[in-house]
Amino acid sequence: MRIVVIVLVTLLFGSCAVFQPKKISVKPLEEKLITINRESITLKEILKNGLKRETIIQVYASYCPFSQDSFKDVVELQQNNKKINYVFLSVDHSYHDWKRGLETLKVKGSHYYIPKKGKGEIAKFLKLKTIPRFLLIDKNGKLKVFNTSKVSKIESKLNK
Repeated sequence: MRIVVIVLVTLLFGSCAVFQPKKISVKPLEEKLITINRESITLKEILKNGLKRETIIQVYASYCPFSQDSFKDVVELQQNNKKINYVFLSVDHSYHDWKRGLETLKVKGSHYYIPKKGKGEIAKFLKLKTIPRFLLIDKNGKLKVFNTSKVSKIESKLNK
C-alpha cells in the first residue's frame, strides 16, 4: 500500500512541474525574422553571432504599455551589464509599426521583427500569451531563464 501511495504522490507532483527546456528547440530556431533593413534571418543565425557571451532575448511590442515599462528596467540592466548580447524580438502589428516604434526605444541591441507574431514557432515554444517575455541564454546556448516577464529574474541568474 505504501508503494502505491508513493507512486501516486510522485506522479502528482511530477505532473505539476513547470516546463523548463534546456535549449531552444529546432523549429523556433528556424523561424524567419526580419531585420531593420528588411532582410530575412533566422533566430539560429542571430544566436550564433552572439554565442561568445550571455544573451538576453526580449519579446515585446512597441505599442504595449507593459513592454514600454519593462524597457526602463532593461536600460538599467544594460548600464550595469555591458558585456551581454541583447536581442529584441517584436510582435508589433506590422513591419512599419515596428520601425516607427524603434524610434522611441532607448535600449541598445539587435532588433528584429517576427512577421508571424504570436502564431509562429517562437510563440508556440514560449507559449506566448502575454508580453514582454525574457529569456537568458548562456555562452553554450543553454537556457538559464525561460520565459519570464520580469527583468529581475534575469538579473538574479546573470553570470552564475
